[in-house]
Amino acid sequence: MDDSSMIKIPNLYNEYFIKKNDERSELFNILSDTFNIKNGLYPGSFVHITPSFFISQMVYVDTDKRCNNFFSDKLTRDYIIRKKTYSESPEIRFHHTDFTSNINEKAESFDLLISLYSGFISKYCKKYLKKTGVLIANNSHGDASLAFLDKSFKMIGVIKRYGNHFKISDKDLSTYFKTKTGKPIDIKKIKKTIRGSGFTKVAYAYIFKKA
Repeated sequence: MDDSSMIKIPNLYNEYFIKKNDERSELFNILSDTFNIKNGLYPGSFVHITPSFFISQMVYVDTDKRCNNFFSDKLTRDYIIRKKTYSESPEIRFHHTDFTSNINEKAESFDLLISLYSGFISKYCKKYLKKTGVLIANNSHGDASLAFLDKSFKMIGVIKRYGNHFKISDKDLSTYFKTKTGKPIDIKKIKKTIRGSGFTKVAYAYIFKKA
């Protein structure tokens, strides 16, 4: 019998990610291998600890009141230790704060910045990303559009999702971020509505390198 079935799973992680079949393990495995990621910053993470299975040093940031107990619970750390794919001991920090405010982390100290479903992380948190560090951002709240227009970033790839499988592609990058109307991206509208524009071609998320 596979002893993985005997691992006790933190309740919130089980409820919001395992039961919803949305751990996205392959995504973070691919990112870690492709870009040699050693540490990452995940603002708006909630309890999505999947990156810690593949990246030994992770910092999570969220305002949800449940997160403090989750990240301080020994069960969470034990679960990550059982699931990790690297030899080092995991290093995990959690900040219960709004990422638009100052986060108590050093500037330009992270290899990876994660922006998934949580607002304008590229704007407020790019200062923590190393030069040539990698940002992954989706466009549900318009953050990928902001990053695309930000001269601090250069798009180097897209992430395609097929169910629980993910693939990185650098093909035909110039065909992305073309609006359906043919007009330029309306950055003022995105900032006002906190929603991404409609594009002729989309990906699950976009990969940017900090200039």
